[in-house]
Amino acid sequence: MKNFKLLSAVVLVSVSTLSFAASESFQASVNAISDSSIAQTTALHFGAMQPTLGSVCSMDASGVITGACDASNGNIALGVVTVSGLISNTPLNVTVTGGSGSNVTFASTVDILNAAGIHNAVTNGTLSAVTTNGTGDNLTINVYGSLTVDTALIPGTAYTADYVVDVNFQ
Repeated sequence: MKNFKLLSAVVLVSVSTLSFAASESFQASVNAISDSSIAQTTALHFGAMQPTLGSVCSMDASGVITGACDASNGNIALGVVTVSGLISNTPLNVTVTGGSGSNVTFASTVDILNAAGIHNAVTNGTLSAVTTNGTGDNLTINVYGSLTVDTALIPGTAYTADYVVDVNFQ
């Protein structure tokens, strides 16, 4: 009888251990975000300006120029940069930074469109935290600002200054 009780206790412990143990596999998943692409849709052009040292030509958000510029020049164009390959509601950091070129310096001002919220008149080199809108439209960045003559220009010669558009996922 002792052996029966001992055997019953061993069976009971074995059965109870098996009935409370479980194992199951689960999966972790993720959706990959594609890299965005940045393309210049319209080249920024200030038209023509005075060639003297210190001259400043400014462009506003509508593409109107003032200062030491020729406002009648047919080449004047607001810069437009398109950031595509984005999905909806994605947080991004956008920075546009002007730079120096051959005899001129560009200081950018930008409007970031098709993002949640308003991001207008963002000054040179300022990081803007934006979120793509609910439909995942391309971001459009309108670029304008001011161009300053650092060294006297030679009339009839074209001059450039770079600007950099950085877009990073937050």
